[in-house]
Amino acid sequence: MNPHPNLRKIITALFLMLLFACGNKTADIEPAPFWFDAYSSFKMDDYQQYFNQELMTLAPDFVPYGNYIILYYQMENNQLLWTNNGLQEHKIDTLFSFISNAYQHGLPEARFKKNQIDSVVNLLKTHRIENDAPTLYKILFHLEMDLTAMYFDYASALSFGATDPKKVNGVKWLYATKQVDTSFVANLRNQWHNMNESLKAMAPVDSNYLVLQAEFLRLYPYRDSTLTNIPNNPQSYLHNDDAIKQLCSRLQLLGILDTSYVPTEILSDTIMTAVNLFRANNAIPESATIDEETIEKLNRPISYYTDKLAVNMERLRWRIIPQKGENFIAVNIPDFTLRTYRENVSVFTTNICCGKTQNPNVKPEERHSGKLILAFESETPLLYSTIKRIVLNPEWNIPYSILRDEYYPKFVKSNTAVVKKEDLYIVDKKTGKYMVPDSIQWSKINRKNIPYKIFQSSGKHNALGQIKFDFPNTESVYLHDTNNKGAFKRRVRALSHGCVRVQNPFELAAVLYEMNDYDSLRCEELSIIVGKEPVSDKGKEYLEKREEQETKYYESLSAEKKRFYRSLRPTSVYLEKTMPVYIEYYTAYVGDNGMVQYRNDIYYKDENIIYLLNNQ
Repeated sequence: MNPHPNLRKIITALFLMLLFACGNKTADIEPAPFWFDAYSSFKMDDYQQYFNQELMTLAPDFVPYGNYIILYYQMENNQLLWTNNGLQEHKIDTLFSFISNAYQHGLPEARFKKNQIDSVVNLLKTHRIENDAPTLYKILFHLEMDLTAMYFDYASALSFGATDPKKVNGVKWLYATKQVDTSFVANLRNQWHNMNESLKAMAPVDSNYLVLQAEFLRLYPYRDSTLTNIPNNPQSYLHNDDAIKQLCSRLQLLGILDTSYVPTEILSDTIMTAVNLFRANNAIPESATIDEETIEKLNRPISYYTDKLAVNMERLRWRIIPQKGENFIAVNIPDFTLRTYRENVSVFTTNICCGKTQNPNVKPEERHSGKLILAFESETPLLYSTIKRIVLNPEWNIPYSILRDEYYPKFVKSNTAVVKKEDLYIVDKKTGKYMVPDSIQWSKINRKNIPYKIFQSSGKHNALGQIKFDFPNTESVYLHDTNNKGAFKRRVRALSHGCVRVQNPFELAAVLYEMNDYDSLRCEELSIIVGKEPVSDKGKEYLEKREEQETKYYESLSAEKKRFYRSLRPTSVYLEKTMPVYIEYYTAYVGDNGMVQYRNDIYYKDENIIYLLNNQ
């Protein structure tokens, strides 16, 4: 039986494509370079046999990705890539060219060991390798492996990042990430014969990445320059034309002030506009005058900027799973902000407080594990999840670590006073019964084995405020309101136990309500639940009905339960259309003004990336 005509055409087309590809690969192999004739002991068939035997006994951990490199050769019968016919000079030169320009992606050339490999190539070219088959084949084998490892390392660095985000962030990295796999290896193998174009195509094309890269390349020539500090005396800018000229020169170097501007003896509006733009890009409050903090940060070396740009390009190369869609919430820890996007448009921005960082005065050797800085226990974790539920009037189930470390000493000192002040209630872990505070002698309780759970009742006094946004994660963190509104007046807002406090949580909730097509009455009902007054007749009817139901509920309780009755209880709002949440960490990113924003590395993660880029 003959195959279907269309099927026959498909089979024929596939066969021709494979035949054409194989033909191209064979034609792409360069002849032996003229200088290699001096190695008369070299026989291609013998070398291929030597290579096959060595590859069979090679341990997978001989280089990073060693198991994939072995697979890489096995895919095409151990066909040699770099040392076929002795040496494939053009291919090696092409790879070396990319490595020499790796700095354009903030990647240090030294990590790819180009100098060591190039020295072996030069030994071959200058005939300083013995014309002895065993010696020559051994040199060529290791050169083949080293070049492939370099190719792998560079390609994977562009595609997935040059560092492991789990090493950088420790236990606070909860994202899943795409890594090197067999499909990547197969693609890399298939594209080797078109290496120039394929490596170019691997470079990220994300618009944020390209802006950071452009700024990096603009500043890179000055990274090792020793700049003369501009005067750090604010008064000197009032009457000193030399100080003003130095200030303008620095602003021009940083791309803040147009290079065509010619400074005069006065601190003009143009200069102050540029100064305030620098402040905005560096999270410094705007002012009508020059201050010491601004001058101090203007005097930072250019390497400060190139390092930040390099590490954040690296973060953008990490392939987190899943990638962002059109609708999502992004929390950037170093910027202390939350942004909400609908259809890829930023529709709401608010300030946040995040988890506490380490004391910056702690000595580096006390913060490091080897050479990497450990994550601090109360840091907010970096993660992806989805908001599935909003809780109105949340209660706070006080975590055991906080109960042990913070509340236990308070209870020992004054049990009932703390309970009354913070409106707490205590539940026996075993029986689930409410405990009368006066009945507990905290001084006799083992601090390491506290038999109670402590809850803070709902209301404006609650540490979680009046609303929280739940999303599944292994560290039990969430977004929430707070009763400490004054914290948002601080510039550095790393002060929670790990959760993210939101300055304007009800505006955030309104975005989620709208996304779920809640009508005005539904939104009014939800606002009434948290204690806001009704604004419509239907809202008033809803409030009356709730009050009637609450009265009936109270009357149904036993005398014991009435003793612990609370009228304001948590209400869960389950969202049919969930909202993705990304908690991120970018110390350099593209701002709303299109310029690069620089933020302090509050969790000391930049240092880890720099170390790993230079020591892997």
